[in-house]
Amino acid sequence: MGEQSKNADSLNNSFSAHGSSSWTDVLPKTGHADFFRRTDFGPTLGEVSRWGPALRFYTTMLFADSRATCIYWGPERVAIYNEPCIEVMGGPDANRFGKSCKEAFPEIWDAMQPIFDTAAATEHTVDVADILLFPLRSGRAEESYFIGQFIPLRGDSGEIEGFYNPVVETTIQVLHERRRKVLEAVASIPPSPVGDTLDRVMEILQSNPHDIPMAMLYSLDEGATVRSGQVQLRGSIGIPAGGLRCAPSTAELGADDAGLLPYLRQAMNTGSPVVLTQSDSSLEATGHLFERVAWVGYGEPSRDIVVVPLSSGGRMLGFYVQGTNPRRAYDQAAQRSIVDLVRQIEVKWASSISTEEAKMREEMLERSLTDRERRLRHMAQSAPIGFVQIAQEHGAHIEWANKQFYDITGHTDTRPAISDFLECVAPEDRERAFSDLGTLFEDETRVVSELRLTRRWSPPVDEDDDAGCNTAWILAIAISVFEDGKYSVMGYVYDISHQKWAESVQSRNAEAATIAKRRQEEFIDVTSHEMRNPLTAIVQLADGISKSLSATEDTVTTTRDVYRAVANNSVESANTILACANHLQRVIDDVLMLSRLESQMLSITPVVAQPTDVVTNTVKMFDGEVVLHGTKIEVVRDESYQSMQILINLISNAIKFTASRAERKISIVYGAQAKRPPAIETLFGELKWMESSEGQQVSPALRQHDEAPLYLYFCVQDTGPGVMPHELDQLFKRFSQANSRTHISYGGSGLGLYICRQLAEKQGGGVGVASRPDEGSVFGFYMETRRADGVEHTSDISSHAPQVPVTLSTKRPDLPQRMASKEGTPTVNGQPEDLSPTPQLNGARHRAHVGGYNVLLVEDNLVNQKILAKQLRTAKCTVAVANHGEEALEVLKSTTSWRHQEYEADSNRIPLEVILMDWEMPVMNGLACAERIRELEREGRLTRSIPIIAITANVREEQMVKALAAGMDNVMPKPFTVSELLARIGDTIKQRSKENKPP
Repeated sequence: MGEQSKNADSLNNSFSAHGSSSWTDVLPKTGHADFFRRTDFGPTLGEVSRWGPALRFYTTMLFADSRATCIYWGPERVAIYNEPCIEVMGGPDANRFGKSCKEAFPEIWDAMQPIFDTAAATEHTVDVADILLFPLRSGRAEESYFIGQFIPLRGDSGEIEGFYNPVVETTIQVLHERRRKVLEAVASIPPSPVGDTLDRVMEILQSNPHDIPMAMLYSLDEGATVRSGQVQLRGSIGIPAGGLRCAPSTAELGADDAGLLPYLRQAMNTGSPVVLTQSDSSLEATGHLFERVAWVGYGEPSRDIVVVPLSSGGRMLGFYVQGTNPRRAYDQAAQRSIVDLVRQIEVKWASSISTEEAKMREEMLERSLTDRERRLRHMAQSAPIGFVQIAQEHGAHIEWANKQFYDITGHTDTRPAISDFLECVAPEDRERAFSDLGTLFEDETRVVSELRLTRRWSPPVDEDDDAGCNTAWILAIAISVFEDGKYSVMGYVYDISHQKWAESVQSRNAEAATIAKRRQEEFIDVTSHEMRNPLTAIVQLADGISKSLSATEDTVTTTRDVYRAVANNSVESANTILACANHLQRVIDDVLMLSRLESQMLSITPVVAQPTDVVTNTVKMFDGEVVLHGTKIEVVRDESYQSMQILINLISNAIKFTASRAERKISIVYGAQAKRPPAIETLFGELKWMESSEGQQVSPALRQHDEAPLYLYFCVQDTGPGVMPHELDQLFKRFSQANSRTHISYGGSGLGLYICRQLAEKQGGGVGVASRPDEGSVFGFYMETRRADGVEHTSDISSHAPQVPVTLSTKRPDLPQRMASKEGTPTVNGQPEDLSPTPQLNGARHRAHVGGYNVLLVEDNLVNQKILAKQLRTAKCTVAVANHGEEALEVLKSTTSWRHQEYEADSNRIPLEVILMDWEMPVMNGLACAERIRELEREGRLTRSIPIIAITANVREEQMVKALAAGMDNVMPKPFTVSELLARIGDTIKQRSKENKPP
């Protein structure tokens, strides 16, 4: 409790230091937050100003959460919720602040109490998926489903004192799935008589009692009108066996006003659904018509009754009456579900009628030809589908067909020849249709076929027809009939264009998404490859020029001053080229990084690393620029004690902005702590962390561990010109700089700091800045991480605010002693850190590496090949070259690494230690060549395993993984200097020697 008290005092002091009157001042400036501040929590949680650090922290996090989230605190589970949660709770009128969960949500308390008890007992998060709750919305309980978590929260006492409950409503998905199953079940009813089909329909409707608490299905006499005709109840849900006044078993449509007959006539007249609803009192106007209905589902009366006419092909079939879900609003989704259900019932009903009529037709055909013709023509005029009879005599032709057949196929009744009809069929299906027709004329059989037509079909939404989605489709079913010694064909067609269009929409959406992703990747690859190749030539030429001075001094014995002047000019030019190339490379990297961020192609993958190594390696990258500008970089690790891209951008900016200053000094401070860093006092004012970008998503990789997080922070202080206070807000925006003069004086694209912010936030962190004009600036960032698995966790990581003000103030005399302290050595990712001061960096761009390697260079770009080979030979390397993979394999046969009898006694074989392999090459690319070399090793054709280094502009993470999987030992991204390449060669050969891989 002493430690908790200390933390509380620390938190209070922190707010006092910032000049805030209350801790709630850090909450968003919104109406909801103001409402929270005005709420009296005294009776339940006490005055807000006296809340403990834990509850303050969780409340602050709650208001920063973009999800609908609620905190339940204390034994009474008192509710505190953010603005997105308002609609989930029932709208802005439902005030539940400061109330216990039981009081605030009495309608769902019984369902939530066991979850709270389980989470409290196990002290683990309880996940719920599609949990059914009935929150009060617009004054009534509404059927709702949620996915959520109940996360136990420890209070200042160290015990579980509350729960953090983020939720996502899944009601729409659950209801859609439930209704979809009903539609699919109706659609799958096999062909059968009308009575059996309708009975099966009612059985299926009973499977969804919550959405269909009451239903009636009426049939109507064939040829009936509004004024005459009899309706018959064919099935019902919720209607007792004895019947009700609202549901007569039979009635005359035109003469009877009992029950729902007036509304049936109205639906038939308009051809549209009639809705009786409580909202306009039309349902109350029916009196006690539905008083004795045995409502299924929730056992509650529906608030809306829908009467829908059933028809097909211009023929009235009957009526469908349904009561809606009493615990859901009759919204567009509910209306659409009834419309879709009615369409399926109509299709199945019409299909059953056609089956019965077809059967009747076959019976009539057995009686007499005249009777057959009469019945067929009668069926043709009433059938909802296209019907046709094809005769073979005197050439295959249409003997007769109904109007629906011509409407569906687009054919004309003035051209009866089958050859003319086949012109209506799409060319790609024409041969198959002709073949099927021939089969029918030769044998008694049945053919079912889906055919495309030449006519167009208009989908329900406007769209381009690039994928042929506007093509009309028919389902054709034909049978052969043998009569009077010859075959004829009877068939019917059904327009299935809508179903085919729906199938194509899904497939085209998936294909379009795949194509878009592939095109984006190809654009990034081509851009990177085409821009990095010329950079390689520039960097390597400049590197050679910068080393020409020492070579000239070793060889020139006369006119020394002239050569020295020439050499000095060459060195100065080379340094300028290198600086320009480095600047251009960083601009390219920023553009590519922005592209990956915008296209959601950047993945954050945790790796084991030491912060000291990350900082040291990053600083080492700027050795050349530091010497060029005469800048001093000091690295300091804070006693509190991954993204290199962020640190690279900040250091690069610091060097750029201090280059023209009298004092050119940069300090890099980093550390670690167990809590998210608060605002930091620096030499140039308070460094505040910026609010997270709207819609920013933290990488899922940071959420896969149950271990407590660790926060690494990095600060880069410079003695640059500083930034005016009113310019600070522009710094971390895309394509934005402090002012219009910044680009003119210092260059840059305005992407670097924006990318820093995006990368930091994707790793659970943030960025900040503090600055004073004409004195300097401090740019900082922090990120969330974890200790490496399998490491003994020490407790030496500080939970207090970092001592950055002291660390950044290099004037403190006790700084060297603090840095050299060995107490409380922190362990980051499993490795103890050395607390000794970072050694001062020398002035060389890269450490000199001894050459002398035996190299096979495989590169198709002749300019790059010539330059790199020359510089490798200057570094005392033996170099053999090849223009592509196949040439490399031929050269390999003449090296000392090839095991072949004809070369055993040849003393002129080429020595070989390492292969430098380009990726993109003609004939055989680098990946295929590397795979073939590894196959030769496994076959025993080589005397040893040869290290292979990919030199390539393909540097995306998945591309580098692909190169390693193909057999490469290492990847050297373009552009690079020969010094960097020699270092990579040495490391690779050393690593290969350690692994001692057998050939």
